[in-house]
Amino acid sequence: MSEAEENHLHLIISGDLFLKDSQNLDAISCYTKAIQLKDIKTWDRVVLLPFYNNLAIAYKRQGDLQKAQRLYEEGLSIEPRYPLYYSNLFTIYKMQNRIDAAEKLLLRATMLERKDMGHFIALGELYKEKKEYKKSLNIAIECVKHFPNEYEAHLTLGNFFANMKLYAQALDPYLAAIKINPNSTRAYNNVGVVYKELGRYDESKEAYQKVLTINPNDPAVHNNLGNLLRYMDDTAGSIAHLEESIRLNPSYADAYSNLGAVYKESKAYEKAEIYYQKALTLAPQHINANFDLSLIELSRGNYSLGWKRYEYRLQMVELISKLHHYTTPIWRGQPLREKVLILQNEQGFGDNIMFIRYVPTFIELGAKVIIRTRPELVELFKSMPNVAMVCSEEDPIPEHDYYLPLLSAPYLFQTTQENIPQVFPYLSSSKPSPLIKKEGKPILKIGLVWSSSRTNKDFKNKYIGLEFYKKLFDIKGTKWYSLQAGGDADEIKALNLGSKITNLSEHLSDFSNTASIIESLDLVITTDTSVAHLCGAMNKEAWVLVPRPADWRWMQEGETTPWYKSLKIFRQDKQGSWAAVITEIEKALKKC
Repeated sequence: MSEAEENHLHLIISGDLFLKDSQNLDAISCYTKAIQLKDIKTWDRVVLLPFYNNLAIAYKRQGDLQKAQRLYEEGLSIEPRYPLYYSNLFTIYKMQNRIDAAEKLLLRATMLERKDMGHFIALGELYKEKKEYKKSLNIAIECVKHFPNEYEAHLTLGNFFANMKLYAQALDPYLAAIKINPNSTRAYNNVGVVYKELGRYDESKEAYQKVLTINPNDPAVHNNLGNLLRYMDDTAGSIAHLEESIRLNPSYADAYSNLGAVYKESKAYEKAEIYYQKALTLAPQHINANFDLSLIELSRGNYSLGWKRYEYRLQMVELISKLHHYTTPIWRGQPLREKVLILQNEQGFGDNIMFIRYVPTFIELGAKVIIRTRPELVELFKSMPNVAMVCSEEDPIPEHDYYLPLLSAPYLFQTTQENIPQVFPYLSSSKPSPLIKKEGKPILKIGLVWSSSRTNKDFKNKYIGLEFYKKLFDIKGTKWYSLQAGGDADEIKALNLGSKITNLSEHLSDFSNTASIIESLDLVITTDTSVAHLCGAMNKEAWVLVPRPADWRWMQEGETTPWYKSLKIFRQDKQGSWAAVITEIEKALKKC
């Protein structure tokens, strides 16, 4: 080998070493001198092909995508079957948002090099970004077929299903990955996430604990386990793992937000706020921290900041999946004269009954209003005057100009306690219920609800139970009717109270029917449920028993709420205790 050839080889080797150490400018200098020393056309192909690739990598790392792209494209003109050129040029095209061109390159790379699993994974991710989910799934399945013994292949397939919220289908690929490499923690962690989403909390906990036996210093897993224990009502365990997550990663915004949530659910609002504010210091746009803080602000009556933060709910994963897909613009104050606006159902029955009061405001702005809601509310909402249409959210979306998630109305109308729409009743029943018979003598006909929905996050604080009310049923001049829906209505039979309270649960499948029954009653006594909102909307007298602290709409003190005129609030004197509240109800009834 001549001295010139030795120098040439030395420059290439030095460039490769500089590139390996990420000294990109030095690598470019060596490679450039190597080109100057020897005409590139005379280079051996074994040296030439990786040389183009490495020089392009150096340019790309320096941000000079043009030179990198030109080198790869020139390299392909020399050797169109060199797979590295395709995969690396793919990343440049993707950075330039030339997605279709990038796809063609990656398809070519997978055809040329079937043994490179990375090409399959990258192609699957590309299809997912393009929302071509079927293609993405097919690539993930093909990847597992080609690489059945590779941990990453099974993990990728599991991740596809999990990302699409097909949690049950994600389990088998994750478990296959664990079988291949039981000492790698990612699949265990993902299995923990999947089991949690499936409601299999014990198995989720076991998966997270397995990760921590392998790596006890993983802050993300401590965060996940702490969050899981929240749902398992293990407050102490939840706090311990979330605090450990923060100790391991003091910049972990999610852990601060989750710890705030633990204290919020324990009604320790001041302590919760400290952690939410810390999360927002680290991540000002943190979705859950902003949303949870909105509830605290609203409970204090600070509506201006509360409503603004309440809009973060529209970015929450659990809500996005329920809002339906609209291609039309969301309404943000555009002129509504002769425009069709869909008000879209969201969250619980009570929320929709409460905020449907804004319909007349939209009509006053000239809108033709379509209410798109849950099937159980359709007939009830038809009682609102001047509405263009009321339809079920299970039906096709009608033609329209704008849409709005219903609970955004108070934010857009800058609602304060002083300007809440106060036209009552805004919902009504077309006729009294034949189920409630007229009495020949003065009798106070009372409807009763003693439990909220068991899917409600605050169920344990709202549940009272029929047992507490037993002593009220013998008060003279009263007749009792159960408005309790669902399985909790079975308490009537379990407590042998069928002769004391009439069970109407089989007639409560539709809120229009419930409204008809309420119309025929003199008073409703209820915990914080949709029935309370329905009574308020109908301007029917109701006594509402609320926990301490109460949900934001009931305020924290006093016997009234600015949201309804006909409701009287009975509050716990101390958190978790209903006995004193029932005693106050008893006294009030005896005065009627």
